[in-house]
This record gives sequence, C-alpha cells and structure tokens, in this order.
Amino acid sequence: MEIEEKDTVFLMTLAIFGAVLASGLAVLLQWIVVLPLTLAVLILMIITYFLYKKRAIHLSENGENWVMILTLLAFIASFIYLYRPV
Repeated sequence: MEIEEKDTVFLMTLAIFGAVLASGLAVLLQWIVVLPLTLAVLILMIITYFLYKKRAIHLSENGENWVMILTLLAFIASFIYLYRPV
C-alpha cells in the first residue's frame, strides 16, 4: 500500500472518530434522532478499520464512488422537493 493511501485511510478514520464523538455528545440531548446516525457511523468506522487491516483500498474507493453518486442523487431529489411548484 502506498504512503498516500495510508495517509488517506488514517485521516478518514480520524474523521469518522470525530463524527462518532460529536454525534455521541449530541445523543445526550436528542437521542431519538441522533442514535441511529451514531450507530451507522460507528459501523462505518469499524468497516474502515478492517479495510485498512486487509489492505483492500480498492473496495473503499468503489464504495466512495457509489456514495458520491447516492449523495448527488439525494441533493437532486432534495432540490426538486424543495422547489417544486405548489
């Protein structure tokens, strides 16, 4: 694995850890809304760690492409819903 890929995976793990910490703090105030998000990010952190250990970066890159496409579709759908004629 190249050094740049290790750095990217390490930074992704740090970002996911920060998301777990922030959403964990938010769970204390609004647990009904935030608890599913916290659990999803925790699962994502575990999956990222195992991908890093198994050196399967290509799987995470394919996953990144699919998530980017889904995010784009979600933005398009939200703008259509937001600006639909009444």
